[in-house]
Amino acid sequence: MSSLEVYALAIGANLTYSTASMVFSIYAKRFSSMWINQIKVFVAFMAFLVAMAVTNQMAPVSNYGIALLVLSGFTGLCFGDIFLFRAFTTLGPARSLVLYSFQPLMLGLYGYFFLNQFFSLNQTLAVICMIFCIFIFMLERNKLTGSWDLRSFVWAFLGITLDAIGVMLTREAYEMDPSLETFQVNVIRCMGALFGFLILSPKSYLNIVKDLTVLRKREISLLVGSAICGCFLSLTLYLAALKHAHVGTLTAIAITGPVWVSLLECLYHRRLPNMYLVVAFSFFLAGFYLMVIA
Repeated sequence: MSSLEVYALAIGANLTYSTASMVFSIYAKRFSSMWINQIKVFVAFMAFLVAMAVTNQMAPVSNYGIALLVLSGFTGLCFGDIFLFRAFTTLGPARSLVLYSFQPLMLGLYGYFFLNQFFSLNQTLAVICMIFCIFIFMLERNKLTGSWDLRSFVWAFLGITLDAIGVMLTREAYEMDPSLETFQVNVIRCMGALFGFLILSPKSYLNIVKDLTVLRKREISLLVGSAICGCFLSLTLYLAALKHAHVGTLTAIAITGPVWVSLLECLYHRRLPNMYLVVAFSFFLAGFYLMVIA
């Protein structure tokens, strides 16, 4: 698979996830971050099962590989996204997703030490440019609320860190079993996440069924659609890219998500982007350019 194809898959994954994050943010505020995350993972799990059955894409996987993937789902899809969705409720999806600028550094170091992947000067400069984005948004948050709102940023950082660990574990499973299929991997990861929800709150699934009965059919359709878009499609595209990509560069592409979701937020709220957003995304463009020419 060429680098261009890998980048196209990664950008597609980020655009689908960032679009769905608008819906995730709304229902995380209305119910809870765990509530919307359970809906997202369960719908995606059923979709992955159907896709795996239809395509008959299965490959032998070792017990250690299964353990890695279950732990990946438990860490990233369950706990990571709960923290991230909690940040959505205060910071908003665009600014929360910008914090993914730190994830390429973590995964780049992982790729350097464990996968023998070179981390070039341009890639390092790209990460630095993207890190500047977070400081600009922290300044914006301080001006709006009179405080740095560090707790919201901590939620986002926890979510992103746990998600990065999940990506590392998944890549490690691919390294051990290169023949693993994308749908198969995602089924196992979703099972790990669903097991995590059960540990956190055994009665939570009953509460979800009760809550769904009071929602209109249009709202349920919106929830299912966002889960298909933001979990099934995004994970399918992302893991297909992850199987072949330089992990640091791949996650740096995640910064395309905030650009798209910021545009959607401006259209939804019918307002122009402020100066903080313009300056932050100027750094993003510089970082993205450095990443592409790396």
